[in-house]
Parts: sequence; C-alpha cells; structure tokens
Amino acid sequence: MKKPPRPELDPVQLRAAAEHAVARHPLPPAPDAGSDELRHWHELQVSQIELDLQSEALAELQTERDQASALHARYAALYEQAPAGYVSLNHSGFITRANLAAAELLGEAQSPLLGKRFEQFVAPAAQGGLRRFLQRLFDNGERAALEVLLFEPPDAAAGQEPRWLRIEANLDAGAQTCRMILTDVGNATTRDAARLRAMQVLSSINEGVLVCDAELNIVSVNHAFSQLTGYAAEEALGRNPRFLGRVGAHPPGYHAAALAQVRSHGRWQGDVFNRRRDGTPYVAAMSLTVIRDGEGAITHFIGVFSDVTAQRDADAALQRWSQELDARVAARTVELTASREELRQLATHLETIKEDERKRIARDIHDELGQNLLALRIDLSMLNARTAGSHGRLHQRVSAALETVDATIRSVRGIMNELRPAVLDLGVQAALEWQAAEFARRSGLACALTLPDADGLAALAGLSPDMQIVLFRSLQEALNNVRRHAHARRVNIVLSLRAGHLALSVSDDGVGIGLQQPERRKPESFGLIGMNQRVAALGGRVDLCNQPTGGCRLTLSFDL
Repeated sequence: MKKPPRPELDPVQLRAAAEHAVARHPLPPAPDAGSDELRHWHELQVSQIELDLQSEALAELQTERDQASALHARYAALYEQAPAGYVSLNHSGFITRANLAAAELLGEAQSPLLGKRFEQFVAPAAQGGLRRFLQRLFDNGERAALEVLLFEPPDAAAGQEPRWLRIEANLDAGAQTCRMILTDVGNATTRDAARLRAMQVLSSINEGVLVCDAELNIVSVNHAFSQLTGYAAEEALGRNPRFLGRVGAHPPGYHAAALAQVRSHGRWQGDVFNRRRDGTPYVAAMSLTVIRDGEGAITHFIGVFSDVTAQRDADAALQRWSQELDARVAARTVELTASREELRQLATHLETIKEDERKRIARDIHDELGQNLLALRIDLSMLNARTAGSHGRLHQRVSAALETVDATIRSVRGIMNELRPAVLDLGVQAALEWQAAEFARRSGLACALTLPDADGLAALAGLSPDMQIVLFRSLQEALNNVRRHAHARRVNIVLSLRAGHLALSVSDDGVGIGLQQPERRKPESFGLIGMNQRVAALGGRVDLCNQPTGGCRLTLSFDL
C-alpha cells in the first residue's frame, strides 16, 4: 500500500527543528573564544542539522517515489498482460488506450490502435447501435453491456464467419472516459451451438419455461411446460399465455401490474392461478424476465414457473391452524383472566371472612370465657381471703388455683390479641404502636416507629376499617418475617401520608432478600402472597427490595 507523501519542511520549520535538536543533543563545545565566535559556531551547528534533516526528507521522498513507480509499473504490466481485452474511449469514440488482448480481438497491432475510432472495427450494420450505446453511457453514466458484430477484414480467409464481441462498459465521470471490457463470444456457428446447448438445458430442467415475443405471443416452450400444463408445444405456440389462467382467480389489474413492473424493472415474481388442459386448477410460482436489443427495446419475455399447489395448500392449512391456535389461546387467556379475577375476589372475600371470624371468636372468648374466668377468679379470691387464717392447707390449695386462673386469663388475653387486638378499635396509630412494642418485647430487637405529624394523624383517623386492618396485618406479617429470616438487630417502621399518598415501610439491617429467597419459595410460605392480595384489593402495591446499606425494605403504597 502506498504511503502518503511526507510534507516538505519550510525553512522556518527546519530552523526551529534544528535549534531544538541542538538544544537536546549539542555538538562538542568550541574552543574558548569571544561571543562572536561562539555565535558563529552555533550557526554552523544549526546549519549542519538543517542539512541532515533535508537529506532525510529527500531520502524518504525518493523512497516513496520509487515505490510509486514500482506499483505503477506493476499495474501497467497487469493491464497489458490481462487475458481480457481492455479499451478506453474518449467522448468522441476514439481509442485512447488498449491492451494486448484487445488488440488481438480487434485484429490490429497495439500501437496503431491508439487514435482510431472504435466503431471502424464494428460491422456497418452495428455501428449505429454502438454510437447510441456510447451516447447513453456518457449521458447517464450507468454501467451497460452490448453485443456487436465485428467488421470482417478484407484479408479474412474464405468462408471464415465474422465474430461477435460482447462489450461491458462503464464511465469514468472525472476523466470523461469510457472504459470497456471486450469478450469474444464467437461466430454465428458458435452462437448457434450455444443456443442449442441452452435449449437442451431448458428441456432437461423440471421448471416450465415459455418464451414470448414483444407482442406477448408464445414462440417457444420446453418439455416441462407440456408436462405441467398438459398442452403440447404446437398447442401453445402463437397464443397469449392468458389462456393458461383461471378466469376471476386474480384481483382486477393483477396481470397489468405484473406486466408494467416487468417492462420497467426487467423482472417480476409472484403466484398465478392457472388451469391445466384437463381443467385441474393449480398454483404456479412464476418468474418473468425480459431480453433487450442493443437499443434497449424489449425483444422477448421469458417465464419460468413451477407447480407449488401442495406447498401453498400446506401454507394455507398452517395459516388456518395458526389462526385457530391464536383463537384458542385468546379464548383460554380470557378464561384464565376471568378465573384469576374470580380467585382474587375469592381470596379477598376469604380474608374478609377470616378477619370477621377472628373478630367474632375474640368477642365470644371475651364475652363468655373471659367473664367466666373473671367470675371464677373473684370466687377464688374471696375463698382465699376467708381461709387465710383458719384453714392453712385449704388456703394453700386455693392460692395455687388462683395462680392457675390468673395464668389462664393471661393466655386468653394473648389469644384474643392474636385473633384481633382490642387496640384496633382505638385507631391505626394505637394499633401500630402496640404492634411495634409487642414485637420489641417478644423478639428483643430494637424497633423504632415513625408516625406522621399532627395533621397526618388527624387524616389517619378517617381511614376505612378495611385499610386499617390491611396496614395492621401487613405490618404483623412483615415483622414476623424479619424475626424469622432477617437475622437483624434493628427494625425501622415509617408511616407517612403526603398529598393523598399513604406509605408504610418496614426496613431492617439484616442479611437482605437474597438469602431469604429460598424461604419465600417454600410451598407453605403464603405470607407475602396474602399481603399482596390484601393490598391489591385496596388498589395498592407492595415493593420488596434490598437496601444499599444492607438489609431489606418492604413498602406498601396507597393512593387515597
């Protein structure tokens, strides 16, 4: 690859570079002399380094020029010895450059070719087409190809047939030069043999082939055409291919649009619905192309088609199955969505029933068992007082029974608090304070509760009983999870109410949710699932995440 030429240094740059080099690598000092001699010695040093730098630059420039010359010589040798013929023409059609292969094709020595018009080597009947071909190339600059008949020289051997030449040309817009690649395609006999081989190939392939002239009349078909359509070649020749189609099978304008596309773009592909000679319908995958003459006019249309009826039927069946499957999936999705909604409503209903049942059982225990135990304690207390001085052993037994009754009363009170604490009737603030205190007492962990300001507490008084129950039960479940899995030392509970947004967060300094994940996936772990159900029933959401400083944070959010 050729390196870019090194820019030459002007005198000022050379001077600066030399002085910099002297400053970094000074020459041996001059003998002791006056200031003028020293200045002169310094100037000599700078001049010497300038000469060295210029010598280096000139040497590198000469190396680059040598490399460029070698590359140019190599390109020229490749151009001259290429097996294909290369010719360059100017705007007037005169040859400006040609290689040895081109000279051999044109039957002329290489040097006399330069300066001659290229069309003088073309047969007179083809010269007009060549001029129009070159004019179009210089006008639009598009790559193009043309086949022309070469001029037969006077000294040609008797009986020798003129040869055909294929020209592939492009335009060098900057130099306004037409560059052409010349290929010998043989004489008429060779071309006929090539056509015969092509027809043999067409006859042996399995796809049907039909060739139409410019008026869309069939001029040739292959053997596969007759096998696919049932029409013999003599029955199809001279007819328009429309006789193969099914009437009304295509939308209006289908064939006209296909023909317009193949005329403008030279190619069209699509499906056509045809009918065989015996009336059997079939679907053909058709590909249409055109053949143009030297002037660009369409001379023939070539159609290649194959029977794809089975494939299209399979595609249609697959499409129907896909649509049926989509419909079934949609119906099943609707059923599952309805079932999920019913399950959600059932879960909400069960939570409501469970809370009501807890409330009823707690009230029954308080009203029945609690009153009976209280009456029994009063009787035992009176009996204990009367036997204090006269019946020592009886007094001792009564005192033991009294302690048992007290322990039973405490157990009953604990059961009622587990079912439904009476503090819930005092409001959500009192319930949260009681729950935090109970957690700290039972677990031994530090538990801090932060409540809203006075205005926020006043707004909390207006919360619905369902909302209060959800907040209390969610906090109860969250604190139970912390006590069981978090291995924490401290828990912070924050209840906030701002701009109609209520949030309850429980955070700890434990191991975080990563180690808790296996516990949450246990089949019997429904605490968080129930919490999500309760919160979602009131239009809220639950967020559970690890904290950057360690531990886990659970947040319940509601838009009031």
